[in-house]
Amino acid sequence: MFGKLWAKTWAVVSESLRLRTLRHEVLASNVANVDTPGYRRKDIPFRKLMEAYLGEGELPLKRTRKRHLSRAKIPPEPQALEAPETGTPNNVSLEEEMSRLMENHLLYQATLQALKKEIEMLREAITEGGKQA
Repeated sequence: MFGKLWAKTWAVVSESLRLRTLRHEVLASNVANVDTPGYRRKDIPFRKLMEAYLGEGELPLKRTRKRHLSRAKIPPEPQALEAPETGTPNNVSLEEEMSRLMENHLLYQATLQALKKEIEMLREAITEGGKQA
């Protein structure tokens, strides 16, 4: 029963956390290369990837056989982004990258909190639902 009720929710949350983790790594790499001449900042298009995962993008993926790769197994490639020069030897602004890191971290934490609430509601339904008044 858990699988039927939670399969989609769990898959979406897992993919969201996976992409947020990957984005954190990419943004941290931008910070590490703030003084590297010629380095171009990179990012993960989180919204676009989640829309594609949910089948709302231009090319929704569908598994018709168990041996097909699932959407979660396709690793997104960080994309180099063009931005105006920032006074550093590249297009990375330390302040902007730190802001993006914090935003990504907060959204990661919010996703975990939402999952925690869902689990608490399920636990409540299981434990309290069987009690008689």
